[in-house]
Amino acid sequence: MAALPTVPADTSVDKLLSELMPKIAKDQLTGNPAAGDLAGTEITMVVEVSGDQHGFTLKDGKDVVYKKGDIANPKLRLKLDRGELEKMIKAQNLDMIIGITNDLNKAKVNALNSLKGSFIAEITDDDGGVVKVQAILNGAIEPASVFKMSAKDTSALMRKDTNPVNLFMSGAMKIEGDMAFAMGTQPLFS
Repeated sequence: MAALPTVPADTSVDKLLSELMPKIAKDQLTGNPAAGDLAGTEITMVVEVSGDQHGFTLKDGKDVVYKKGDIANPKLRLKLDRGELEKMIKAQNLDMIIGITNDLNKAKVNALNSLKGSFIAEITDDDGGVVKVQAILNGAIEPASVFKMSAKDTSALMRKDTNPVNLFMSGAMKIEGDMAFAMGTQPLFS
């Protein structure tokens, strides 16, 4: 698995999304030994920041295409507030955003293709502030869950230093809402 890079704290939201995320995703896929198993797959994702949309398409486990604007029926739509994303950049707490393609494999692609629903990740910073990132899978808002955890634990999860079950069982991750759906998202983070 490739280590997640650090994004400079003075990076603009637009530069993060249009330049750095495609490069980071391509680098992660290039260094991923499971990328060969992704031939014939396509994953579409839209990151929506205060209504401003940025589309990403990952093809065959190696190609990353960025498009300013929306993509029809993306597999994953992340929604967050511009001010909160700017805060995440300054705090260098972007693992939830840039770690999506880290350690991507066929099982994760299959899980992403089959899941329908949404969750909100409520990430608490060291200063006590909370950032919310909504993930909508395959266009479905329901069922819905809320995952609450610290920025430190979110980083550990996205860097594969822990897994969702350990976080939940230790009390470091709180889950509200549809528990069956929440448990179904585990393959995306393992």
